[in-house]
Amino acid sequence: MVVRFHKQALKFLQKSNTEIAEVIREKLNQLDTVFSAQSILPFTELSIKAMKGDWAGYYRLRAGDLRIIFKVDETLENIDVYKIGSRGDIYK
Repeated sequence: MVVRFHKQALKFLQKSNTEIAEVIREKLNQLDTVFSAQSILPFTELSIKAMKGDWAGYYRLRAGDLRIIFKVDETLENIDVYKIGSRGDIYK
């Protein structure tokens, strides 16, 4: 499975310090490992929730005070990360 970052998520990673980037990388690796093995999203294990409203079809992954908004493309076996940010600013 391939994890692809969109422009806004990549910009956040480039600006963040190494500790934050490592936490994000670790969470995405866990998501990739479990999804590849079981072909289902580990909602309870990794604190994943389905988004509503304008973000319908996307999922939110919690990494401490950060939120990672992503979408899973099962046909191409990709995880597309759209946004990464603090929990107060990510949904704006």
